[in-house]
Amino acid sequence: MDAATGNILKAIGKVNRIVLTLEKTALAVLMIGMLIFGFLQVFARFVLKTPIGWSEELLTYSFTWTSFLGASAAIYTKAHFSVDLFMKKLPAAAIRPINIFTWLLICGFSIFIAITGATLTAANSIQRMNILPISMFWAYLSMPVCGSFIFLHALEKTLEIIFRIEGEAA
Repeated sequence: MDAATGNILKAIGKVNRIVLTLEKTALAVLMIGMLIFGFLQVFARFVLKTPIGWSEELLTYSFTWTSFLGASAAIYTKAHFSVDLFMKKLPAAAIRPINIFTWLLICGFSIFIAITGATLTAANSIQRMNILPISMFWAYLSMPVCGSFIFLHALEKTLEIIFRIEGEAA
């Protein structure tokens, strides 16, 4: 690996760590917000007998963002479940190409999510949420943003395998 490639990999690694920090921060804020608003909704509905109309909508779209951000962060940390029984039966020479192919599939799928999400975001930007006076743009924006994040994470993992770099060394 030459110096230019090493610099590119370091830059990608730095961007990925920044993105991961943003994801974790946003996830913490969203989870705390969902906990608070969920509690308030239950309290208002069953104790005060007056449900908060907008809290369900807020919880729904917060959950959407949490799902996409969590999936992206899990890609970076390799926290998604896997069944490696098949991989353990393969010869050592076959494992690396299969891992590269798998990460390239993830890259391709993340591009699909980002492009499709951008299309849906643009198409639904004029629509308003049912109760909250907010554009659906913000709800659909989770797809292209997190698709892009997943692509960045998967790209780094793919390059690590191609250049035989161990984990955080990039």
